[in-house]
Formats: sequence, structure tokens, C-alpha cells
Amino acid sequence: MKAGSDSVYTGSSICRYSLPEWIKNHVQALTVANVDNALSAARVPNFYDNVLGEAFAGLPSSRSHPEDSSKIMEKLEDKHSDSDLSIEKKDLDGAEVTDDAIMAKEVEEFEERLQNDDATEEEYRVEEAYEVALKVLSTRDDPELQAITFRAIFLGLGFSAFGAVLAQIYYFKPQTLLVSQLFLLVLSYWFGGAMAMLLPSRGLFRWINPGPFNIKEHAAIIIMASSAAVSATAIQVISVQDLYYNRKLNAGLAIFTLIGSQLLGYGYAGLLQDLLVKPTKCFWPTTISTANLFQALHYDNQMTSKRVRLFWTIFVVMFFWEIIPQWIFPLLTGVSIFCLANNSSPVFRNIFGGASNNEGMGLLSWSFDWNLIGSDCLFNPLWLQINQDIGICLTYVLMAGVYYGNIWRAKDFPFMSQAIFAEDGTQYNQTGLLTNGKFDPEKYAELGPAFFSATNALYFITSNLSLGATFTHVFFWHWRDIKPFIKTFNPWNKEAYVVHDPHYERMKVYKPIPRWWYFILLAGAYAIAQATNYEGHSGLPWWALTVILLISLIMSLLFSTLAATIGFREFSTSANGFYQMITAYLVPGDPIANMYGALYGQHPQGQCILMLGDLKLGQYVKLAPRVTFAVQILGTVVGAILNYIMMVTIIDANRGALLSISGTRLWSGQNAQSFNTNGISWGGLAPEMFGRHGVYHMVPISLAIGVFLPLPFILAWYIWPKAGFENFSTPIILQYSAYMSVGINTSVNPAMVIGLFSQWWVRTRYPRWFTKYNYIVAAALDGGTQVISFILNFAVFGASGNAHNFPEWWGNDFSLSADRCLLPDN
Repeated sequence: MKAGSDSVYTGSSICRYSLPEWIKNHVQALTVANVDNALSAARVPNFYDNVLGEAFAGLPSSRSHPEDSSKIMEKLEDKHSDSDLSIEKKDLDGAEVTDDAIMAKEVEEFEERLQNDDATEEEYRVEEAYEVALKVLSTRDDPELQAITFRAIFLGLGFSAFGAVLAQIYYFKPQTLLVSQLFLLVLSYWFGGAMAMLLPSRGLFRWINPGPFNIKEHAAIIIMASSAAVSATAIQVISVQDLYYNRKLNAGLAIFTLIGSQLLGYGYAGLLQDLLVKPTKCFWPTTISTANLFQALHYDNQMTSKRVRLFWTIFVVMFFWEIIPQWIFPLLTGVSIFCLANNSSPVFRNIFGGASNNEGMGLLSWSFDWNLIGSDCLFNPLWLQINQDIGICLTYVLMAGVYYGNIWRAKDFPFMSQAIFAEDGTQYNQTGLLTNGKFDPEKYAELGPAFFSATNALYFITSNLSLGATFTHVFFWHWRDIKPFIKTFNPWNKEAYVVHDPHYERMKVYKPIPRWWYFILLAGAYAIAQATNYEGHSGLPWWALTVILLISLIMSLLFSTLAATIGFREFSTSANGFYQMITAYLVPGDPIANMYGALYGQHPQGQCILMLGDLKLGQYVKLAPRVTFAVQILGTVVGAILNYIMMVTIIDANRGALLSISGTRLWSGQNAQSFNTNGISWGGLAPEMFGRHGVYHMVPISLAIGVFLPLPFILAWYIWPKAGFENFSTPIILQYSAYMSVGINTSVNPAMVIGLFSQWWVRTRYPRWFTKYNYIVAAALDGGTQVISFILNFAVFGASGNAHNFPEWWGNDFSLSADRCLLPDN
């Protein structure tokens, strides 16, 4: 998607103009008093139509390029020379009412043509990425539908408890399983429909079963349950203190730490919702598929609908197919001709292998396991995927160059690993560094220097380059989007933030969430954070916590902007390292303080993005904002309490297994061990590893270098404004430039091909099919895969206590990696 572009609703057609955001803001900011009484009929948006029509006269295309933008503004400024350029809210009173009615009527007619297949191919065509929100999703709403019913509360709390307990159990399991939103969506649809069918609905029982299971109940259940169905980051801090530092927080302190760290993010989201939820440009690509499935299940005529039949057909096919690559024929998770030809070469494994964890880069390998591929490639915008693909191509060059060039003594350590190593290549004795939980220089002198695998160090550098580039990229390309947010902190600001989005127009019948709710929530969460931080003896001073929270708010603005406009949400891991680096400078030599710094930096930021996404999902399905707010808070509180209860129960019963490096077939402390490792490496070893004379001194320096890396693209855009340089996103390219330094990598190639096929070939050649079915297919592929994956984890992969391996055969060789390459070094 072109950075800085948005639709302007003009009262005469949907998406008639696609303008750079700064022009739209100027046009919508013309002073009412200086337009020669053109607003006498109080038709402000229609006046924009007249002004823009004059401005565009003589230009070659309504889709303007930067040089055309200058001409447009010259014409506007010649005719309307006011220097203040502001519209006060009182001047808009009554203006929006007339225009909203026109918009609603035109949107209904447009959607009816799309639904009845009466629209032209051009009307189906999605030119700009954000148009999927207007052409794929309906604005249909029935304000009379009840969202808060006995059924919604019962199922919402039930699935919240189910998700929270399951997520916490899996945090301590050898096999990690995430409780996905789509998995909960399908299950709750079955349960909700069953309750509507089986429970009595007459007389006094009507409050239990008020009628058919509706879309608003369903959405409220999912938002509540998905808010709870995670193992919160605070659990990592609490469990690590209990396991490795003999510090057990009392129940009240632990639960309030869990709640406070999450509510901070919700407070951030409240400050950003006007900016990043309401506008069309902020379409949150990751919510489109979910919203589309909601509408198909509840608005289509069930099995007589092609979309519903297609969904359930693909769902069933994937349900049965996934048994083959996941259990019967694991070779299909990563087919590599090179590994099949030579399964004894470390070079072949490092370059072409990738079906096992930390095996290799997976160059030219192919996965047939949708559980690895995922549907992101079907709904992520084209230019997001192109930038990701550029970064992945750089990965092959950079990782191979660093390792085989023996940079940072690369060949002395595994090709891929997230562990810390001693000089002799063995794993570093990190706990031996500490005395009373603090870094001990004398013990460090005995143990000697510590090292990363070269590819892991490269990942730290590219991640920091990406973080630095994010500041420049977002503030340059999205300044006009961010400016209204900054103005909201001015109590004397009287400018209105004008939004004309068809989905948001429908939401105006519901009471908005007052901003003061979020200010109170944020203030309360801040007080809880300071209190629990002090009482928990975290070692993080109050001023350091405040600094980290302020940085987290700024980063939330930047990352949420990228998530809202292009769907990029993969900053979680790199952001965690960023906050650990910041905390290492603020509070050196204290691993526990470092963990708390990461908690209060990364976790509120992640929660902010999640809540903004849920608010946008609520806008798409027309769930009242106050309902969305309430169910998300309720789900968070329920999840926090159950997270803590399950954590204590599991640690008390399985402490030995969790402290063991290998664990048992039932329990593993691998996640807690990894978090503790990161805390020690940054909290204890940061000056030695990342300081001016450290081996990895480029890691912190790369953050500053990254700030300047978007400048070549910006300069090129100024010189060649029509060449498309605005589409290149330096933060995304850099984030993916060491993408394959961890995990299973055979899914990369099919995801690249499928993404280009869907978002380019199908979207441009078959716009009707793309608009009607692409996002339903994405939901079906994920839905069937996630349901069977859940069953397989309990039935055959050992989650219930007993693993049942499929008998060994050529496609399931126990002595090699899944793709038949040499096993990884670690």
C-alpha cells in the first residue's frame, strides 16, 4: 500500500479520490468562514467535492502523485488563502448528518450490487490495500441485536477460563500450543448455536435464550476469550523468580502485577483509538479474515451460501489433510531435494535444511504443512509481503556470509542457536555469574567471556536497525496521521478530527468510550505498576519504570501505526530485546530488574496493539465500543487470576522437571529458562558483551544507524516521485534480514509464492473471486488446521501424558531431521 494514502469520501462515490493524507487534512481543514458562503447549506463534505473537483481539473489522473499534489494545493491555496486552516467542531454541527445519510444510502446500494453479483469487475477490484475493508466487509448492522446476554457471558467466561488454563499449561509443556482466536471462534460458534437450539426460549427462560445466536454475542465471546487465552508476560517474570531466585511473590502482588502490566496497554490504546481505529486507512489487515468469517456465518443463508459451503468444505479437507504432514508423513513439512540427495553434509543442512528447529535457512525447500505456512500470506497486503520477501532474500546472503566468513568466531559455535556459549563452545554457566541475584565481576573473571551464535548476533543487529528505522519511516510517511494524536494533548485545541468511514458511520448510533475512562484506566494501571514494582522488590527504580513506560507509549504509537495501516505486527521479539537493552543502561548488573524492564516495556505495547485490533474488529461487526471495552477488561482479569493459579500449581508439583534442562515428557521449563537466559545476558553481561569493547558492540550502535537507513528511499522518492519508492518500508526489510536465524524455515518459500499469487495475480486478474472468497479461504485453511492440531497435541504428541509416534518409515525417519537433513548441532 502506498504510504500516506487514504480515501476521501466526497458524497458522490465510494473511494472516488485516493489522496496523500496531508492533502486530505488540508482540504478538511479549510476554514468555514473563508469559503465565500459555500457552506450556507451546512454541507461540509459536499463542499470538499466541489473544491477537489476544481483542484483536479486538468490533471491526468485522480490518483495523484507527489508533483500533482503540489499543483492541487496551489489551486486550493489560490482560491482559499486562509492561513489558519482549521475547522472548529461547532462549524460541523449539522453538516455531518446530511452527508452521513447520503453516504449510508450509497454504501447500501454499493454493497447490494456486490452481494447480488451485479457489480462490475472494476467495482470488485481492490486497488489500494485498505479498500478490502470497504469491498470485502459489509457495513450491515442491527442496533437492536443484544450483545450482552446470558449466553454471551456464560460462553465468554467459559472460553476465557478454558483458554487461560490451557495457555498456562502449555507454557510449561515441551510442545508449545497457542490458543488461537480462530480456534475459539469456531468452537464458540458450535456451542452458541447448540445453546440457541436446545435451551428453552419462552416465558421466563427467554433471558437465557433470547433467540438465534447472533454476530454480536459471538464477537463479544471471542474478544473476551482471546484476551484471556494467553500466558501473560508477567508470568515469565514471576515464575523465573520462583524457580531460579527463590523469590515467591504473594498471590495478591502477583495477580496485580499481571493485571497492571496489561491494563497499561489498554490505556495506551484509548489514547490512540481515534487515530488508529476509526479511519478507513487504518484497516487492520489481520482482522479482515476474522470479520469476514463472522459475517459469513451469521449473515449468509448458511449452507445455501457459496461462501459458507466453501468455508466448511475447505475446513473439513484441511482437518483431515493435516494429519498426514504433522504425524504420518513429516517429510512433507519440508521437502528439500538437496537434503534428500545428501543428508550427511553440514553445509547442505545449514543452507537447504529447515524442517526442524534451528536446523537451517531452508533455501529452495517447500512445506506442505499449513500449520507452518499460515494464512498471513493470503491477507497481508502485497507491498508488506514484497518488503518481507526482500528482507528474506537478504537473510540468505547475510547469514551465510556471517557464518562462513567466521565473523564473531562463528564457526566455533552452532550455525543457529539462541543459547550463550563459553569460549570452548559449551553452554555458558549463566547462573554461576550471580551472587544474590546480581552480577559478580569476580565470578565472570573465572568463567571468561560469553558468546552468541553469529546468526543470533546478526538478528540482534538487524532488529535494532529495524527499530531505529521505524522512527524515521513512521514520522516521515505518517506524520499527518500522527499529528492529530499529538494535538489531543492540547486542552485548548478546538479542531475536530473528521472521519468519514462507512463502518465508523454505522457505529455512531452507539455511545463512544469517553476519553476520560482511558485516562483513569491508565492512571490506575500506572499506580498499580509502581506499587507492585516497589512491593515486589524488583530492583527497578520508580523513575526507571516511568522512563520505560514513556518509551513504551511512543513505541506503541509507531508500531500500532504499522499494524493498522499495513498489518505488520512482528516486533514482539525484537521489542523485548530493545527494552532489555534500555534497562541494562538504566539499571546495570541486575537480571531481575532487567526482566521487569522488559515486562513493562514490551507487554503494554503488545496489549495496546491487541486492544486496538479488537476495537477495529468490533467496528467491523458493529459491536458497541463500550461492550468491547468491558469484555476485554473482564477477559484480562479472568485470565490473570487463572494464569497465576495454574502457574503456582504446576511449579509446586513439578519444580524438579522445570529446573531440568531436558525436562520430562510432560513438563518443561524451556520458556522460563529462555527468559532467564535473556535476563542474565542483558542484565548481567551487557557491559562485557555489548559495551564499547565488547564483541557485540554493534548491537546497541545499530539502533542509531537504523534511524538514517530510510533516508535513501525518501531521497529517491523526492527525485523520482512516480517510481514507487514510497512503497518500500525499511523497517520491514531490516526486520526480515535475519528472519531465519531461529525456528522452522521451510514454510518461507511457499508463503512467498502463495502471497504473490493471492495478493497480486488473483486480486488483479480475478477481482470478483478475490473480494468474495479470498478471506473466507484464509479462515477455512487456518480453522481446519488449528482444530486438528489441538486434537493431535492431546491425542498423539504427548500433551495428555503419552506420546504415540507414527511407526518409523522412509517418510518418518527418527535418525534425521524431518526433511532428512543432518540433525542440528544443538
